Amino acid sequence: MRSQVIPAQITTVEDKIAGNFSLTQIMLLLMPVLIATFIYAFLPPTMTFVIYKLVLTCIFAVLSITLAVRVKGRIIASWLSILIRYNARPKYYIYNKNSATNREIIKPEVQTVTVKQEQLEKEVQKYLATPDIKDVLKLRHLLEKTDFNLTYRSGKKGGLNVAFEKIS
Repeated sequence: MRSQVIPAQITTVEDKIAGNFSLTQIMLLLMPVLIATFIYAFLPPTMTFVIYKLVLTCIFAVLSITLAVRVKGRIIASWLSILIRYNARPKYYIYNKNSATNREIIKPEVQTVTVKQEQLEKEVQKYLATPDIKDVLKLRHLLEKTDFNLTYRSGKKGGLNVAFEKIS
């Protein structure tokens, strides 16, 4: 079975049924006829002409005709529905998925640990690196000579590489 992808430009185009009217516009323009028939047949006095029925029919006709007008390629009814959905959306989200409602929370007991000052000093002393005199002399020799170049390069993971290169 073969399947083909339909471009989005084709699916978003409205079908024109009669002239420049789409199906939505035709339904909006037929709505006053149906509402006028309902008003004439069911509102008292039934099946007789009264001024208030004419006023109601004219109000619905003007409303539906204005909703069927196109502005910038879209019907006013669709613009209105977009605005209503935007204004009806929630402004603040209060939902918290980490709520404690109906949960059994077990709090662990806190154990106090006392560390002596002497132990802390010993740990700090372990991490201090003291350079050898041999290394210090090599570094001093490299810095005093002018035929070496000191370069800094940043690594791919954010590291810093320092190198001494001999100038040739």
